[in-house]
Amino acid sequence: MPSRRSALPLVGVLIVQTIVGCAARPSPIEGAGKPTPLPTEDGVPVNQWYMNTKDADGAKLQHYIAEYGIESKPGHTIIVLHGGWGSEHSYLVPVIKPLAGEYRFVLYDQRGSLRSPANPPAKITYANLIEDLDQLRQRLGLEKVTLMAHSMGNQLAYGYLSAHPDRVAGLVLVGPVLPGSDSGTAEAPRWAELSVMESWPGYSEAQSKERDARLEQWKRECTDRWTRIAADEGLIPRDWATQHPPETDPDLQALYLKTDQQKTMGWRISFTAVNTYSGRNWRQTLGGMVFYNQDVAQQIFAEPDYYSMVDAGWRALRSFRGPVRVIIGTHDYVDFGPTLWPKVVERIPNAHLDTIQNAGHSIWMDEPEAFNRSLRSALEAVTAGR
Repeated sequence: MPSRRSALPLVGVLIVQTIVGCAARPSPIEGAGKPTPLPTEDGVPVNQWYMNTKDADGAKLQHYIAEYGIESKPGHTIIVLHGGWGSEHSYLVPVIKPLAGEYRFVLYDQRGSLRSPANPPAKITYANLIEDLDQLRQRLGLEKVTLMAHSMGNQLAYGYLSAHPDRVAGLVLVGPVLPGSDSGTAEAPRWAELSVMESWPGYSEAQSKERDARLEQWKRECTDRWTRIAADEGLIPRDWATQHPPETDPDLQALYLKTDQQKTMGWRISFTAVNTYSGRNWRQTLGGMVFYNQDVAQQIFAEPDYYSMVDAGWRALRSFRGPVRVIIGTHDYVDFGPTLWPKVVERIPNAHLDTIQNAGHSIWMDEPEAFNRSLRSALEAVTAGR
């Protein structure tokens, strides 16, 4: 029987392991009792853990990981990439829960995002984000990954495909930013992203200006949606437009939103008005501005080689032979219509585009049933034969 002194270090280790968690559930020891079942959310098993990594310069990071659901058969593990840069994963949990009985979805907060802070000397770079994703693939024991990405998370998917083309089995791109950068030169200007210029050789400066004009019109529509909903909620006077003509560009929040509760409501209405078609379901938007770290985007965009890496991602997508499924709403600001994605999809060997009517950037909030059907079909296609 061990002495009390020899047992104390073991107790300390057990306490630390309990607090920090493990990357995988350990194999049961012969003769031991049954392992404790995972906690659930709405009946969906959830396993949360931290992935410890070390950069080449020795900087250590902990990445928050959350696994939802079960893998109904091999190949049905999906790594989900949130938007941003600098957002976090929780807004995508309602997206994947309806299919969590068939797939294991692995979500995580990317480097520098809410639950995965990157404190100096750790560096937030595009290359490091790509390496973090490959570290996660390895920790999960996956030879190849199926990636599902939303918004700017698609840029991470393209970058990962460029860096590790032999590690990608399939892609589901939801509300995706267009591949490639728009950073041309004075001698060879780009009126749009590289993918658009190569997929639509006749795309012109005039068409680019039309696209910009549509974006400005959409911004005005977002403001109109915000003010109508804010008036209905009693946050601003219903005749605010008469009191404050648009040309005066009033700061409505400073004028009317005085309490913290009102400011939070105003932010959520504005965020939902931007990301959905109607904005009326704004109460489904949880969290707040703390859930988004703008510094992450600024650091990544400031990298000297960022845009060349982005262009490499488009070229990798063009040569990828695995299944690619694109899901986009007709009123998504990344491509209204969509107008550009149909031509881009034609240049990707095994790609299919599914357009959902009357939906914005957060498609599932506008048309949940149509989106669930589309996502189910996309996941079936990209995991077929695995």
